[in-house]
Amino acid sequence: MKSILTLAGVTILATILFPSVAHAQKTSAGYDKRVNFSSYKTFMFSETHGARNPFVNEMIMTAVARELTARGLTRVDANADLRVAYLAAAGFDLQVASVSFGYTVNPVYSGLVPSGSAMWNVTTGTLLIDLFDNKTDRIVFRGTAKEVLQRAPSADPAADAKIVSKPIKKGIAKIFKKYPKSVK
Repeated sequence: MKSILTLAGVTILATILFPSVAHAQKTSAGYDKRVNFSSYKTFMFSETHGARNPFVNEMIMTAVARELTARGLTRVDANADLRVAYLAAAGFDLQVASVSFGYTVNPVYSGLVPSGSAMWNVTTGTLLIDLFDNKTDRIVFRGTAKEVLQRAPSADPAADAKIVSKPIKKGIAKIFKKYPKSVK
């Protein structure tokens, strides 16, 4: 009986001292509604080091490429219709410029907000993905996934990548569900 009480006490104490944090992943995305997305046939990555961890970089690029190819786009090395840039805020907050298609997607708010300011903060743990029209050099799609990189970088990049693998893949898939459907 004493061991059951001890076990119950330890369980209660552990619950109080080490609460499990289960956050729902928050994603948002927006796009320029004036753009005909069916005209985009190819894409390339303009930035291949948006995350400090090389394993996470590869994971992000693979997931984004999978989503874009599933939507009929082809990856090329040069002269693409769309240019993909991404930024993973791990370990510190960052600031990025607002997008210019009338509304900005700000991860601090849920959804779209008027684009009055020139900069907004990207909080630690957020993945930001921008798609640029290569001809106009304007952002035509921006997506964010919050709480995908909840662990600060350690000395073992492979272990870090393994921990964030599922949230990154899930977040990118949720972002691209909001990618405009092509008009056929």
